[in-house]
Amino acid sequence: MALCYIEIKIDLPFAQNLKDKRSILTSISSRISKKYNVSIAEIDFNDVWKSAKLGMAIVAQNGRIFDSMIECITVYIETTFPEIRVSIIHKEIL
Repeated sequence: MALCYIEIKIDLPFAQNLKDKRSILTSISSRISKKYNVSIAEIDFNDVWKSAKLGMAIVAQNGRIFDSMIECITVYIETTFPEIRVSIIHKEIL
């Protein structure tokens, strides 16, 4: 069994308040969690309107799928929400 933890920074340039940010993050989190079967939560920048940091944990039988899965998740976020900028800050495979 292998575990991958990643931190993703998301820029939300169009968010006008925390309510906008929360609705977008809730949508992103629920969609990714259902589609890719990962655990996801907001871990930083809680009171900042225009950015968020998400932590994701992925568990698999082997570690060979992590890179492709992370790429699929980032592409999915960018295509589903084209106005959002995504960058991976930290990746750790255990």
